[in-house]
Amino acid sequence: MRCIFLLSGENLELAREEVLALAKNEDYWMFENVLVLDADFRFERLAMARKVYQHLFECSYKELHKKMEAFDWKKVYQKNFSLRITNIGSMAFPDKEAALAKYIWRKVREPRVDLEHAKTKIEVIVTEEKIFVGKVIKELDQEFHKRHPDVRPEKQPTTLGPKLARVCVNLTGIPVGKVLVDPFCGTGGILIEAGLMRFNTVGYDISDKLLKMCEKNLEFYKIKRFHLENRDATKLSNMVDYVVTDLPYGKGSKLTDNIQKLYAKFLDTLWSTLRYKAVLIFPSFIDHHALISKTKFIIEHEFNIYVHRSLSRNVVVLARPGKL
Repeated sequence: MRCIFLLSGENLELAREEVLALAKNEDYWMFENVLVLDADFRFERLAMARKVYQHLFECSYKELHKKMEAFDWKKVYQKNFSLRITNIGSMAFPDKEAALAKYIWRKVREPRVDLEHAKTKIEVIVTEEKIFVGKVIKELDQEFHKRHPDVRPEKQPTTLGPKLARVCVNLTGIPVGKVLVDPFCGTGGILIEAGLMRFNTVGYDISDKLLKMCEKNLEFYKIKRFHLENRDATKLSNMVDYVVTDLPYGKGSKLTDNIQKLYAKFLDTLWSTLRYKAVLIFPSFIDHHALISKTKFIIEHEFNIYVHRSLSRNVVVLARPGKL
């Protein structure tokens, strides 16, 4: 289905790649925070999109009224409707919502307008290049504030926030039925998001204290399909499908090795155990390119995420050659 995604604006590159990873489609059109492409996946997975629309048609400014008149609104109309204009361009848009809504009113049987709780929500999305008209099929509010590290039962200063954790899971493109592993799971921020998306998850850590904290957090958010185990991430031998992990670096981490050596050992282990893709989060003070260059992994994507004045995170999507 042709879809329109209205992305959140804090990191458009990351938001775009999250959608593309799940849609498995690189043929897209984008302007500012509007992304258009063919997609068919569980849209509720998305962390960095505000709305998803069924693409009805697109046109120039001059063609809008003609297109509104010609479109068969009966195909998409259910019970009642609303029409909204979303203008993300810098140009003035003269048309009023009520005037455009009349095209729908005249075409459907028993038309009813409900501006608050419409069953059929139509939006006219105005960009500087063209106009898109879509029907809202998913409005996304992931309520990340309810899973912020500060409100979890067990807290850890350096733990990953829920929005970035969910994006990282999605960047793997993990499909239904596969298992996601976090080899440095800490208090479980990544496992929580993967669990809420109904994936089976496995978490490893060398700290029994952190594993107990992780279990408490997972149970608090009613995550059921998880397995936690005290294991050294540099000595794993069993094959894993997809890996997402925030590599340990802070005072709250239990490090048993020099951090550079730890990461190098882990990358070697990952190469021998990973079937598909991994998303690793490196602290910005580590030269991750130098470490990865010593492996056969290919960097598929990478993103720099600002945390605070003295720290940013580098989110790196790794794939095997031929798995891109």
